[in-house]
Amino acid sequence: MSIENVGGNIKIGNPISPLSIALSLNSANKDYDVFWSPGFIPPAYSHIPAVVTVHDLTHLHFYSSLHTRYYDYLLKPLYRKCAAIICVSEYTRNELLNWSGIPENRVKVIYNGVSNNYHKRVESYCPGYPYIFYPGNKREYKNLKSLLQAFRNSTLPDHDVKLIMTGQSTPDLSKIINELGLSNSVVFLGFVSDEKLPAIYRGAEFTAFISLYEGFGLPIVESMAVGTPVLTSNISSMPEISGYASKLVDPNNLEEITEAMNNLFLDTTLRKDLSVKGLLRAEFFSWDKASSSTWDLVQKIAYNSNDIF
Repeated sequence: MSIENVGGNIKIGNPISPLSIALSLNSANKDYDVFWSPGFIPPAYSHIPAVVTVHDLTHLHFYSSLHTRYYDYLLKPLYRKCAAIICVSEYTRNELLNWSGIPENRVKVIYNGVSNNYHKRVESYCPGYPYIFYPGNKREYKNLKSLLQAFRNSTLPDHDVKLIMTGQSTPDLSKIINELGLSNSVVFLGFVSDEKLPAIYRGAEFTAFISLYEGFGLPIVESMAVGTPVLTSNISSMPEISGYASKLVDPNNLEEITEAMNNLFLDTTLRKDLSVKGLLRAEFFSWDKASSSTWDLVQKIAYNSNDIF
């Protein structure tokens, strides 16, 4: 079986993406055995068996009602026609099943992996001060307001610890930072390349990732893979991904987040324990394993196997 890329210029977020994918498949004028998309959009009006990877269902929770209707009236029927669907966590699988009504035997969990860059020995990022690290975007469900409030309430600023974030600030975020008096304690790194991220993770006292929702939570695995402890949420997929190897908190409980920050910074024994556990946990997540499982599933669909597990 050979692999061919089709529809490489299609924008997944475009509402007509399902039709565009179908047109690309049909215009190729080939008798494909299976179509697989690493994105969440299946083709419309195609006779080719389709497999798609669903990373999360954030559009049902944190976007406009228009997004919700798009999922309900367009994507849900297309998902039901898929030969199989891959989800990147059990949490996402259960959420998809409950929402879509797709038979359980057509939805399989294949966990994401972590780049080999995180398994290489790298020098730690050393900005000249201790820091905790937040890697990610600035969307509201990332819970950055609570992260900043807990950081301000903790003892960390008293120890000259800074909170480092990737990317740029936003007007709303800058306003919160100024109101909390954290202008000198929060650092934005701007764009950080994939090659430089491991060193920044490694130099941190711990990674703070107290999101309200994640389909997988890749920063958790990336941080564990370099041996840096993780403070993360006890909801959504995050306990599943971090397992026993992180400090879990209620992301809606400011006092609990603050206490956990203090404990992680002041208790070196706790940090060392989570570092060792995190390294072991991160070994479970492999792109080699993910690609092998995906290829195995695609072949089963191609050869009309009813057993995708």
